[in-house]
Amino acid sequence: MMRNHLKYCLLIIILLVTQYAEAQDEQYAFFVNFKDKNATTFSLSNPQAYLSQRALDRRTKYGINIDSTDLPAVQSYVDSILHVTNGTLHLTSRWQNFAVILIHDSSSILNLLTIDFVKDVRIAGYYPTGLHLLPAPADSIPTGGKPTDYDENYYGQAWEQIHLCNGEYLHSKGWTGNNKLIAVIDAGFTGVDNNMAFDSMYQEGRLLDTHNFILDTSYVYDYSDHGSYVFSCMASLVPQTHVGTAPYASYVLYVTDDENTEQIIEEGNFVAAAERADSIGVDLITTSLGYNEFDNPDDSHVYADLDGHTTFVAKAANTATQKGIIVVASAGNEGQNEWEYILTPGDADSAMTIGSVNASKVVASTSGHGPNAANRLKPDECGMGVNAAVVSPAGVVINRSGTSYSTPIIAGLTTCLMQAVPNMTPFQIRSLIASVSDSFNAQSYFVGNGVPDFKKALDAVTSLQDIPGKSNFFKTFPNPANGYIMIEGSGNIRYSISDIQGRELQKGNTRSGKHIALGNLAKGVYLLKLSNDKYFQTTKLLIQ
Repeated sequence: MMRNHLKYCLLIIILLVTQYAEAQDEQYAFFVNFKDKNATTFSLSNPQAYLSQRALDRRTKYGINIDSTDLPAVQSYVDSILHVTNGTLHLTSRWQNFAVILIHDSSSILNLLTIDFVKDVRIAGYYPTGLHLLPAPADSIPTGGKPTDYDENYYGQAWEQIHLCNGEYLHSKGWTGNNKLIAVIDAGFTGVDNNMAFDSMYQEGRLLDTHNFILDTSYVYDYSDHGSYVFSCMASLVPQTHVGTAPYASYVLYVTDDENTEQIIEEGNFVAAAERADSIGVDLITTSLGYNEFDNPDDSHVYADLDGHTTFVAKAANTATQKGIIVVASAGNEGQNEWEYILTPGDADSAMTIGSVNASKVVASTSGHGPNAANRLKPDECGMGVNAAVVSPAGVVINRSGTSYSTPIIAGLTTCLMQAVPNMTPFQIRSLIASVSDSFNAQSYFVGNGVPDFKKALDAVTSLQDIPGKSNFFKTFPNPANGYIMIEGSGNIRYSISDIQGRELQKGNTRSGKHIALGNLAKGVYLLKLSNDKYFQTTKLLIQ
């Protein structure tokens, strides 16, 4: 009965989309979801066959097991659906177990409904002149210089946005992103291949991978300048003119968003990019993309969809985090529009969502606000997104505004902090950043925890690293608890209790030995974050 209903729905879709155009090279894109991976030729015991050593090292470091979501989509399934439809493969997803295929005859998709391993099919997009048909220009590699110092004069026009977060303190201690790998997912990187701002990155071989998931080509240096501006906030290195927040990190650049259209296939592109980033071994993914409305109204999201775990891209952000990657996403710029709220994947439970403020830390009126549909605090942090200094494709420093730019500013500094504290987990790093933000004790759905102070963050963990038994600076008892806890420590102690998904349930201030009532918290495992003026700690709390 379900297959008959699905077949009827697809017939309606096909009748509708064929009204758009009758072009020789037109292509229809479809999501094909698979039921399982039972016919896989890969093994969980041999992950080297599908994950890089860097990706495996990250999993080992954080104690993350290899599981079925790491296995690629079954190749025989993919081959079969391509044969039946005479289609072209656009991409596959191992995390969400689907393929996106391109076909010229949309009616051929109906032939998949009788195949046992096919779970369902959904239209993803329509291209009247086809996709994967445009040739990419020839690549080029520029050359350039290196920085020498880390002071106000050194940062040039980027000083204000870095100093707002005390980011220069990280750099002055030698934490500039060395040996950390950042994935930037955007709409295009026009001019990045011949912009002097990125000379040293090319000279030192720190651009490790590029791919355009729209056109299935490695060429990414066209299509849109949005990603170019975003990238410059982190990777630019022109002393006395403009220096980014992670000037010595390594990068991968992925194009997933087509500025000429808004179709749900772009979320599928994002999933594939995140998976490729994971398999290569990135430490952090940053994206200044966000979605809510599509050309096909049936694909558009309603606010209830942005519950942190429903959309393709929110699921991808959450899975990436489970693999040990920090995902930084923009809150979007819908603050003055009818929508008002954050966009997806900024709604994701595990995403570190960034809003926009000006140089005085006043929130931008356009910055998308929270909560997400599950009432989770969003955004998480804020950075300078009003008149942020960026480098244009022509190599000129200009000012642009939006969460698109506050996001990479914070992402770059977060990467440098990761370099400084290699033994902290991504969740611990995010908790640390939240605890040193200027609105941590006065959170709101407009600024979240506020603007982070990376000097305080680094000083806190440096102090902890100098103290034997640093993980027990605060003592919590009884633990397991039943009704209340007491915390032993010095000074005014800030505490926050979250569930294992990171949703904050209770917070406040206390003193050593004072009872903290646990209210209506159910039995289970929670995360207890503790801090005072000098120290920070995250520990598990068991309530019986």
